[in-house]
Amino acid sequence: MSTILVIDDQDRHIDLCRRAIPEHTYLGPARSWREAVILLKAERRKLDVVLLDVNFDIPADQLLGLPPDADERTISKVQRRQGLEILARLRRGLPDLPVLLMTAREEVDLSRAAERLGAEEYTWFLDDDYVDARSLRLQIENIVSARRGHESEGPIYWGRSPLMRRVRARLTVLARGRLPVILGGPTGSGKSLLARHYIHPRSARKGKFIALDLSTVPKELQGAHLFGSTRGAYTGSIADRKGAFEEADGGTLFLDEIGNLPEDAQKMLLGVLQEGTVTRIGDTHERKVDVKLVVATHEDLGKMVREGRFRADLYMRLNPACTVQLPALLGRRGDLNGLIEWTARRALDGLQLSGLVQEYRQRAGLAQGSGTVFVLGGEVPAVTAGELTVYLPDRSLGLLRAYHWPGNLRELSMTVENALTFTFAEFAGLPLGGRGDLVVVRPKLVRDLLRAVRVAGEAPSDGVTVQVSLKPQETLNGVSQDVERQYFVRLWEQEDGDFAGIARVLLGDPAHARKVQLRFNQLGLKVRELRGGK
Repeated sequence: MSTILVIDDQDRHIDLCRRAIPEHTYLGPARSWREAVILLKAERRKLDVVLLDVNFDIPADQLLGLPPDADERTISKVQRRQGLEILARLRRGLPDLPVLLMTAREEVDLSRAAERLGAEEYTWFLDDDYVDARSLRLQIENIVSARRGHESEGPIYWGRSPLMRRVRARLTVLARGRLPVILGGPTGSGKSLLARHYIHPRSARKGKFIALDLSTVPKELQGAHLFGSTRGAYTGSIADRKGAFEEADGGTLFLDEIGNLPEDAQKMLLGVLQEGTVTRIGDTHERKVDVKLVVATHEDLGKMVREGRFRADLYMRLNPACTVQLPALLGRRGDLNGLIEWTARRALDGLQLSGLVQEYRQRAGLAQGSGTVFVLGGEVPAVTAGELTVYLPDRSLGLLRAYHWPGNLRELSMTVENALTFTFAEFAGLPLGGRGDLVVVRPKLVRDLLRAVRVAGEAPSDGVTVQVSLKPQETLNGVSQDVERQYFVRLWEQEDGDFAGIARVLLGDPAHARKVQLRFNQLGLKVRELRGGK
């Protein structure tokens, strides 16, 4: 059973839910943002989902986003989109609370607005109680199951960001079907990890998982690697060999960097997808294959099609509707602490560090059967009998949070594992004075590691993109300040309320956090309000 807050100026939707989906507890309806704030303050920790209507026929003095001296036409327009104003306000203080937008069929298309403002789902009502209730039930169950699922699953850390919840929900559906899946996103964002450890286990095809990184195979040999070859088909081919499709028959084939596939191999791949058969290079015999195809790229395949670098018919056959875009690590700022802690715990339990950890435990006189714990930030942990504590102090954590992570999850994992490895290696041969049960990851070590991974001559960052809305004001200065408020709020959300992170983005130095906070206050922004009054 879940607790669901309904924000709506009418009773129809909450009555429908209580009648047709009675297993949940419903609060409200809150008929305006003012009423919603009261319920949010009282019930925030219990809430699982918010159902939010779009059109609010309420008095002007209760509307959000209404400019001064608005005429009747403007009031009507704001009423029709009041739900989006409420959603934007919700996202300032409660960025991770799932929201389901509800709207009538004749309303404007809300897909872009829903995505921009972080709505978990949005649904059209068809004025048919049975259909509407079934649609709502399905969406609520998808949201709740994803929200209450484990933050980590095997080698995957999902976290709590709405972006990753949407990725997980889509992959859960796409993994079960027969259609190919396209994984997009920057290098190092976890595409191969998801293909191997999430899509493949959920596929109906329970055979082998075969992975081929096309960026590592010479273009003239990619056809042979994919489709197989016969003896003498090309120079150096001394025997018949299977290709990746035959090896993956009955299982999953993951093709990384599909954008590297040359024209002739693209044509052959199209034939395999259309006919379900593969012909080895140099052969005429067709062999049936049944694979779950997952392709990945850090490039925009649609753009490559428009530029003539990728076949349009192959792109359509891969089915762009089955594309799942993975976010860069900076897009998961709220998950960063959890990712660091999760990566550190896995590294401490892994083979790479086990020898160093056991050696240290022996020298510190700690029992081999007792645990090793990792503590992220906060005060220095107290002694726990028999336990080894690995401690990442706030200064070390601050350095990791302030870094821009161009290599995304792959770079974060490498940096955390290196920090732990070098920390234990530093103690080799040194006397253990004081607290032998405590191993501290020093800020200087973290700073040196981050400097070491920066490639000489690295291209400057393209900066951070945030979306703002231009609204009419009495003066241009008013417009400027309104825009400034908006991007401060967006950065505050993105940096998880960390002023040092905002200072890094705006001024290039997290040490200017106080300067940013002062400007924040001058603009009339209040942290308490952004956190939903908590």
